[in-house]
Amino acid sequence: MALPKISTGLLILAVCLAASAFAPGQAAKGKSKAPASPAQLVAIEERGTNLYLYERALLVSMEALKQSQIKAGLANVSDGENFSILVQLNPKGFKTAFGRLGGEKHCYFIDFLVEGEWQDTQPKTASTGKIVFLSPPQEDQSTFLAMARALNLVKEEKEALLPYKGHHYAVLPGQSAGSFYVYFYPRPEDKGTYFLGHDLRVKVEADEVKERRVMHRTVLSFPNKADKQRERLEPVMGVHSAVVDELPEDTDVMHVLLRKPATKEMVITKTYLYEIEKSGRIKYRGPIKSFLKGSKVKAN
Repeated sequence: MALPKISTGLLILAVCLAASAFAPGQAAKGKSKAPASPAQLVAIEERGTNLYLYERALLVSMEALKQSQIKAGLANVSDGENFSILVQLNPKGFKTAFGRLGGEKHCYFIDFLVEGEWQDTQPKTASTGKIVFLSPPQEDQSTFLAMARALNLVKEEKEALLPYKGHHYAVLPGQSAGSFYVYFYPRPEDKGTYFLGHDLRVKVEADEVKERRVMHRTVLSFPNKADKQRERLEPVMGVHSAVVDELPEDTDVMHVLLRKPATKEMVITKTYLYEIEKSGRIKYRGPIKSFLKGSKVKAN
């Protein structure tokens, strides 16, 4: 099936340009040989969508705290090793904690809580959060504590894996009880420019790092503000090459859901082509060589 609303010539050009990012014989360490399975794509969609929701809840919570004029809380947002902002997601909304991990790491002290609800379902938009000022701080020894310990563990080695400043972070539940995925990624949006890359995902189980994954090695911007001609054009889609592995990444999905105007994204690996729809759904389009030969590939 031909790609909708995108000419074959434009698609082939995009594939050729992205494929040029790969040096002859280049292969990422541990790269998968087969394309991503349907189950793998669904898992990436779910994690990427939750990252999007986490980021939206975080921004709403920060704005709610700012509007409430609780300046003491805002002053500490980026200060101190043990200060963090953590978001618990649920089907109806979210709960954001502004707090600190205790010195012995046996308790998480929450200074402010922001609770909000989703206004709609697809894509979900967060309503204004309700702020709870806690004095003395509320002591949490459950989920927020576990999230804070996972984040603290990854922070200890993050500089070596991703030596860049100013990253946002997110802590999402893992596949098993007590496990988490900890993410670091650049601020996704700044004055209408959206950023993708220089990001890290670490899997934590039982206070131990089990898996480290640098998802993108460089940073891309959408739209490219350095290109004045491109600013005057209505974007049709985004395209980038994936050199780390043969599949899309969680932050690819978050990026598509966040950016405005909403457009799909073509992810081109060394061997395969994927399409991320505006809804965040990922479609496997087939081997790149099929498009370079002018063949039409069926979507699954």
